[in-house]
Amino acid sequence: MPPRRRGKSMTEEELAALDLPQNRFELELELVQSLASPAYLHFLATSKYLADPSFLAFLSYLQYWGEPEYSRFLIYPGCLHFLDLLVNNASFRRELATVPFRNFLHEQQFYSWQYRSRHLFGAQAGTDGDNNDGNGGTKAGDGAQSPATTATATKMEEQ
Repeated sequence: MPPRRRGKSMTEEELAALDLPQNRFELELELVQSLASPAYLHFLATSKYLADPSFLAFLSYLQYWGEPEYSRFLIYPGCLHFLDLLVNNASFRRELATVPFRNFLHEQQFYSWQYRSRHLFGAQAGTDGDNNDGNGGTKAGDGAQSPATTATATKMEEQ
C-alpha cells in the first residue's frame, strides 16, 4: 500500500527514504479496525490521545481506508464511521471520555448488528419467538435449558 501525497502515489525513491515498517499495511488495518470498539475509543479519550493534534492528524491520514481498494479488507466497516467522527467532531471526542456515552455507543452498536443480522439472514432456528426469551435462552417452564443458560442461572443463584 503506497502512501499518498496530495492524491498522488509516492515514487519508489520517496518510499525508500521514509523507512516505513514492512508490515505497515497490517498495522494500520489493525488500528483502523480497533476504532470499531467503543471501549478502545473510551481508552483513547481518557488517555488524552484524542487531544493530541499529531494523533488527530494521523487519524485524518487513515481516512484513505474508506476508499474501496482498501475498505474491502475491513471486517468491521463501522470503524470508518467512528474514524470520520473522531476526525471531524470535537464534541464526539469529548463525550468519549464519559462511561455513559461509551456504554451508549456499545448498546447502539449491538442493536445495529442485531438488526443487520436479522435482515441479512432472516430469523434463524430458535429465534422465531416460539420458544425463546430473546437472550439466547429458552422461556421458563418449557423444560429445556441450554448448558450456557444453566451455568448462568447457577452463578446467579450462588451470588
